Amino acid sequence: FRVPTMADKKGQFGEVTFKNVDMTDELKKMVVDFTQEGFMTAQRPSDIAKFIRQKCDQSPEGKFWNVVVGKDYGSDVTHMAKRYISLQFRDMFVLIWKSG
Repeated sequence: FRVPTMADKKGQFGEVTFKNVDMTDELKKMVVDFTQEGFMTAQRPSDIAKFIRQKCDQSPEGKFWNVVVGKDYGSDVTHMAKRYISLQFRDMFVLIWKSG
């Protein structure tokens, strides 16, 4: 499932590809917006992940979000119901989930 990004409308970046989603559409839109903003704000994967996590923690959803950004990683996480998304943005993979 592919969705055009905000940046696509400006012709600057690629699309978001959802890999695995257990999240409401409203929450999915929120974290995708945070992801796009993170990629426009930071360069290093760790800085992008930190940016996304801080935005998620400051959201009405509250704290205890976890974010991984990279080109190659494995994962096995326990998450709250309806609080998990794995996506690809440009050439990077992003994993976002809430625990606790």
